[in-house]
Amino acid sequence: MPDATDWSSTPKGEATAARIREVALDQFSRLGFERVTLGGIARAARVSQPALHYHFQDKAQLWRSAMLALAAVIAEEERLMAVARDLPAVSQLRMAMRLFLQISWNHPALGRIVALEGMAGGERLEWLNRRLIGPRNRRLAELARQAIADGDLRPFPPEMLIVTLQTGGVGVINLAPLMREGFGVDPDLPAARAAHEEMILEALLGGFLTERGRARESVR
Repeated sequence: MPDATDWSSTPKGEATAARIREVALDQFSRLGFERVTLGGIARAARVSQPALHYHFQDKAQLWRSAMLALAAVIAEEERLMAVARDLPAVSQLRMAMRLFLQISWNHPALGRIVALEGMAGGERLEWLNRRLIGPRNRRLAELARQAIADGDLRPFPPEMLIVTLQTGGVGVINLAPLMREGFGVDPDLPAARAAHEEMILEALLGGFLTERGRARESVR
């Protein structure tokens, strides 16, 4: 099977491929892989199906290519985290969660895709774990493990702690349509985003801190 990047390198061709990937990412994240059709993506991207197939062999290849568009987002987070490597593990974890929330608001498809594929399991989750989210999640779990060893976090299983923080963090983001419909509240406004960040960092992450961890973070 051709690599996901085997599309035309001309400016016009790349612009078309990028538009298809953008539409595909949105549809895969909202509808799930099984409900998405190439015809629906082609219509939304304003291209013919032959043009879509010129760039992407099938739905599975298009899915992988759309997911790789998120790789730069995670790479930027890694770059920003690198400057904090000398901080205590608990402080690095707080910074990672703050970045995770900001990225999740700016790129909500990432959290939705992880939630959908994380529940479904299978080949696509295996691919995501290997190519996109696995190294990051293992690094965060190691930070949690170190913070526990430092006495700053309560001794919950590090992997469960990280998944709990992430799922709690994206809950409001993933369910923003429900917030608007059910409560008449738009959580994507600046003040609402700030309140959400405070809630996750102070209430959720703060609930895992020991007294030592709270004391350390209170002077950050």
